[in-house]
Amino acid sequence: MRTGPSMTTRVAAVVAGLGAVVATLLATIAPAAPAYADSSQAARQLARTYSPIVMLREFHKPCGPGEPYVPMRVDALLDNPEIALRQVGNHDAVIQWGPSAADLDGRGTGTYLDLPGDALSPGCLYARDSARYTPISQAAVYAHVATQADEPGYVAVQYWLYWYYNDWNDKHESDWEFVQVLLEAPSVAAALDTEPVEVGYAQHTGGETAEWDSDKLEKEGTHPVVYSSEGSHASYFEPALFLGRSADEGFGCDNTQAPNTRVVPTAVLLPDQAPGPDSRFAWLGFNGRWGERHAGPNNGPDGPLGKPRWRHPVSWEENLRPSSFVIPGGSDTPPALVGTFCNVVGRGSVLYVRYAAQPGTVLGLLAVIALALVFILRRTRWDKVPPYPVVRRRRSGEIMRAAVDLYRHHVPAFVVAGLLAVPVGMLAVLDVLLLQHLPYVGTVVRVSTQQAPTGNNLLFSSWVATSFWPLTVLLVSAAVTHLMDDGSSRTTLSRGRVAARAVAGHWRQLASAYLPAAILIALLSWTGVGVPVAAWLTVRFQFLGQVVMREGLGGAAARRRAGALVRHRWWHTALIVALVWAVIHALGILLGLILLISFTSLPLWSLTVIVLAVEVALTPLGTIALTLLYGDAATQLREREQPQPELADV
Repeated sequence: MRTGPSMTTRVAAVVAGLGAVVATLLATIAPAAPAYADSSQAARQLARTYSPIVMLREFHKPCGPGEPYVPMRVDALLDNPEIALRQVGNHDAVIQWGPSAADLDGRGTGTYLDLPGDALSPGCLYARDSARYTPISQAAVYAHVATQADEPGYVAVQYWLYWYYNDWNDKHESDWEFVQVLLEAPSVAAALDTEPVEVGYAQHTGGETAEWDSDKLEKEGTHPVVYSSEGSHASYFEPALFLGRSADEGFGCDNTQAPNTRVVPTAVLLPDQAPGPDSRFAWLGFNGRWGERHAGPNNGPDGPLGKPRWRHPVSWEENLRPSSFVIPGGSDTPPALVGTFCNVVGRGSVLYVRYAAQPGTVLGLLAVIALALVFILRRTRWDKVPPYPVVRRRRSGEIMRAAVDLYRHHVPAFVVAGLLAVPVGMLAVLDVLLLQHLPYVGTVVRVSTQQAPTGNNLLFSSWVATSFWPLTVLLVSAAVTHLMDDGSSRTTLSRGRVAARAVAGHWRQLASAYLPAAILIALLSWTGVGVPVAAWLTVRFQFLGQVVMREGLGGAAARRRAGALVRHRWWHTALIVALVWAVIHALGILLGLILLISFTSLPLWSLTVIVLAVEVALTPLGTIALTLLYGDAATQLREREQPQPELADV
């Protein structure tokens, strides 16, 4: 016989039914929680899993070389009585000293934080304050797990690195840098079971990307390793010296070279949106600048929430470069063209920063330099004079003008004479090959020439060839002197070949005159203390090629004659020689810099070839000027040596 349910059972069923109804009603009327709260546990796990390892350029004291800053929490700025919140306008009045996170929430773009110190003249203050606020053991990064509405299949784990000061070509208080790990997953929770597809490292206004399984991405387990550039804090995949030729790459040279200090920052998870004034992350709602207000690149940066990548992580990563330009040889032995570029940009930025800080002083200094240049140029005469005969008196300006006119009318012949620089370049290549097989030295050379696969032997050889420059000048001077024989003003291409053969015919005299002088100068230079004497001898022996070819002397006789020509006019000769070769090299480097900036797809070795070709073509122009200077010196010496007529008795 079937019996009905007991009273206890019926009561339990009624209670369960009422509970289900109540739960349904509550679910219907309760507001939805923020997305980041629903997945906060998964987000925290993602933030911990992929938090970056940061490699900093090693340093030992705040004002010494290396990277004195570490990524830190912004808490050091909050409630800090040394920090001012300012309003733009009316002399940028202080709104509040020591603003809290709540005080920053909702502040507009017309406000900014002012840190102690002068951003354009940092000294050591920012480095010391950063070390005082955040020792390396307390380094931290801010994590944000983001999705993009129109790219629903991806989850990005973003890491925002706050640095107290940016001490690069652009100088400004505060610096927000960025690293992102991108996963292909439909939700934050699903991303926990997914391996990343790629990472993106921010570099200035652009950045670089790498696939997760790429060899160039260094990882420690699941943690990507980030090499932070000294001063600029741009993020790179390896320790090297990087070339930047645009706003996207940065305009200058970024340095992440070893030795490096390994830093493991703590990951602090941020909410997806400004949480309001009651949160410790209320500073996310600050729309002002995180540093002192200045024009252009020296202005303080805006915060993370104001950057498009916060809401569009996938679009940001799609626009990144696949690689960065590594400078072969690093900062120790960069190619001359790149080293010049780094120096020019660095010094130009220093000048710009000084101008921004003290415009009157900088403009006054430039005016003084301009007036001094005008004074020097007006100290000579620039009349047009014939280049023949070679031996006659000419003013410095007349020598320059005559040299340009002669070269312009006989380019082919002089270019052929300039090709004598090619054997010197080949000698430099052989020198590199020899150095590679020497103990100790060979290891350094091989490392320098193997940092990139193509063209670096040529790059290193061009660096070594600078030590052969005096030999280049000697050979080209000898050929040009033969071309400028007083009876051969109609210089043709065939005469250029004849001049080269004439130099070969005088090789014994040239060698006997040059080699002892070169060895002596090299030995004096290597001692260090003998550098002034080496410089004096270098000027003294400037006219060896002209003396050998025009006067038929060699060995010690040629050296004595060259010394006599320079005696009593050493400074005059040194100034003109320095000016001539400075202009020649500047023209080649200027062309190279224009090509370097304008044609970024050209390999560096090809630019080096172009610069070398231009300098080879222009070297005869410089030696024409030196030959005319020799003629002026020979005339003056002859006038000094001629006996003065005696006065007859009255």
